[in-house]
Amino acid sequence: MLGVPMGRDIDASNMEDREFRRLRTLPFSGERTSAFFADLRRENPIAGVKDPAAIDWLPERYHVVPEPVLVVVSRDVYAVAQREEVSGSTFFDALQGAIRRKYAVLDFVQRVADPLIVVSYERLMQDPQLAVESLAEFLGIGAESELIDRIVSRVRPHADMPNDVNFVNARVEYELECLPASSSRHGSTRHAG
Repeated sequence: MLGVPMGRDIDASNMEDREFRRLRTLPFSGERTSAFFADLRRENPIAGVKDPAAIDWLPERYHVVPEPVLVVVSRDVYAVAQREEVSGSTFFDALQGAIRRKYAVLDFVQRVADPLIVVSYERLMQDPQLAVESLAEFLGIGAESELIDRIVSRVRPHADMPNDVNFVNARVEYELECLPASSSRHGSTRHAG
């Protein structure tokens, strides 16, 4: 909702780009990956993708992401394990998997020198105002207080997207109500990848 395009074919149920999801399942092609990001950023000074499983592919493909900016969302490993347990895994297997992934993310981000912000899911739920303001500032987006308030009002634990919260439609509504057509894109110089 901050105005950063997160792909071109967004699945409103999880805010992930369908084309990118397909791309990351194919055998790695630096040209294909570079072309995806170049196309995504063609009309946007800042753009990105959301991928909860990024740590599985990012270390080997990171070098082809142009001007990366990392927004890492972290969740308590016990909460992750409980969620996975509902999906059929045993709690301790799920907990070990969550801890391994957490260390893999830590190992990866320690090796990169690109801009990075870590957003704690639990802190976001506790103080969404501060979390959204911090993210907007980090990305160099001058978000008006009305937009911040709209985003904060949609932060709810365990929300069902798009039934409870549809961020794609909410951003479109905001642009139609508040922004002149010529300024629907912001002038930030950072690029998310």
